[in-house]
Amino acid sequence: MFDDIVVRYDLLSNLLSFGFDRWWRRKAAGAVAAPPGSFVLDLGCGTGRLGERVAGRHREVGVDVSMEMLRAARARLADRLHVVQGSAFALPFADGAFQAAMSAFVLRNLADYQAAFAECARVLAPGGSLSIVDITEPRNRLWRKAFDAYFSVAPPLLGRLSANPDVYVYLSRSLAQLPPPQEVSAQMAGAGFGTVRHRVLPPGMVTLW
Repeated sequence: MFDDIVVRYDLLSNLLSFGFDRWWRRKAAGAVAAPPGSFVLDLGCGTGRLGERVAGRHREVGVDVSMEMLRAARARLADRLHVVQGSAFALPFADGAFQAAMSAFVLRNLADYQAAFAECARVLAPGGSLSIVDITEPRNRLWRKAFDAYFSVAPPLLGRLSANPDVYVYLSRSLAQLPPPQEVSAQMAGAGFGTVRHRVLPPGMVTLW
């Protein structure tokens, strides 16, 4: 599915978020707690837009199920990023291989959050950190209604610019699959992360864990 939309994926993401997605990714990258030169896993790396935020400071490995996304990421970052095709539920790495892991806008595409978190915990060295950002429903009731109305209309509409508009219908509906931030935090803790914090990022429709 994601292979079919890689050409316009970044453009449509910018349009849908009014450019905020760049700032959200910068916040997620800034939350990566690892010394310079550490091995960092970018889970669901897509076209490498999160990875480019840390590629100069760390040795980065990007994992994605989409080969076309990986090709785009490699074209963006060249030898600053090592790419591996793989699943969040069966990462092809040894225990403790990374000092940190990060992910942007991937959670809502996963069928079992706690299993993915447990796999992330497995490949992280003791004391390693995980930074995740994704879209969540606003807590304010009026803002939530506006959010729901916008995402029920805008993604399918902009999706007509892509080769596969049905994908953007899926992306719109996938937002409803993500649990509240507190529940995601609980699942992270249940997977073995010792300290879990989350905060809502402006304008109130995205959460950073």
